[in-house]
Amino acid sequence: MGDRGEGRGAAGRSVRRYVCRAGLLAAALLLVFTLAPPAALAFSLPGRRPSAAAPATPAMGRSSQQEVAPPLAVQQLQEALETRRPRVEIVSPADGALLPAGPWTLKLRVEDWPLVDAGPLGLGPHLVVQLDGDDPLPLTATSTTMRPLEPGSHRLTVYAARPWGEAVKDPGAQRQIRLHRVAANTLGQPAPGSPQLIAVSPRGTAAGTPLLLDWLLLEAPLQNLRSGDASWRLRVSINGDSFLVDRQTPLWLEGWRTGSNAVQLDLLDGLGEPLNPPFNSLVGEVILEPGAEPPRWQKGRLTASELAILLGEAPPPAAPEPEAEPEPEQAAESEGTLEPEATAMPEPAPPQEPQPEPLPPLAMAGEAGGPDSDPGLPGQAEVPAPQGSPMADGIPAADRAADGSVETGPEDSPDSQDLAALDGGVTP
Repeated sequence: MGDRGEGRGAAGRSVRRYVCRAGLLAAALLLVFTLAPPAALAFSLPGRRPSAAAPATPAMGRSSQQEVAPPLAVQQLQEALETRRPRVEIVSPADGALLPAGPWTLKLRVEDWPLVDAGPLGLGPHLVVQLDGDDPLPLTATSTTMRPLEPGSHRLTVYAARPWGEAVKDPGAQRQIRLHRVAANTLGQPAPGSPQLIAVSPRGTAAGTPLLLDWLLLEAPLQNLRSGDASWRLRVSINGDSFLVDRQTPLWLEGWRTGSNAVQLDLLDGLGEPLNPPFNSLVGEVILEPGAEPPRWQKGRLTASELAILLGEAPPPAAPEPEAEPEPEQAAESEGTLEPEATAMPEPAPPQEPQPEPLPPLAMAGEAGGPDSDPGLPGQAEVPAPQGSPMADGIPAADRAADGSVETGPEDSPDSQDLAALDGGVTP
């Protein structure tokens, strides 16, 4: 009996010890759950920025971005393109090709996806070519000339894109190949089959908000099919503020600042460690210029004709022709002032020096008319003077007497002879 009592006492003490330890552990857990912030207990909300109930962890900071609904025009185009299932193929060059120096031609094939250049409305559905870390190259054709490659290995990614630049995530809507120049450098690229992160949007210059945050994740395993199957996370840092997402769902964000905005994307594993570094840590810049002209999909609801043009169901509007500059005369008339026409004045003729007219020679003494007759006048025989005229018979009326006889005047004075000689006459 004594041994049995001692055994029961020892068992009771063991039970009490276990109960105390369990109580202490429960109290510790309760204290942790009470004092720890919610962000330390939840890694992220699926596919969205942490809410007010679950803010970002202090180590990552607090995001100032706010998720909003897509613009109305984007919603219209999303609905119109919802049934499309694009398939993209890279015809040439082949995967693993060794390309020569100089530019080269890229040829593509696309199915169930219109390629639309809507002119003044912008791009409709299109393709995007991404060579290494270069800026995305939008295409509305299936062939283009690419820049020369540097020696080594390169990644070429092609994907179908919606009019506002979002990458289509459906299977077959993107393709990637490896290209080499001079020689392959496999260590300079991520291993084939490993997860790869490609930044899609935003980048470059933007005129208004909200802005699309989008990325393309290749060779990443599916997750969120059941609880606890997460194998990757994307950490988004904008101007130093960070948040996490775990779905390939694009986000429309407000809260951007005017001018330069830094955007960093880091692919992490399920434990929050970098996944396949350094290839999956990307930094970009977007510059917000509110005074610039925003794209059409940011300006409100589309009309039926605009929607048809952006989907390739109607031809794009013709670009307005530049107005011809009016001619000077038309411009003067439109202004209401007419300038007097300049008339050419004839140049004055050079003055001619007067030439002295030669005096006719005086008649000789024996000729008709006598010495006093005017040699410049016609003779009596040629032009008979009319009766009663002062010059009848070639004799002035003052020198004719009343009876018709001619009075003989006094003899010429020497002065008169001198005058006659000056006139070219002959002295008697």
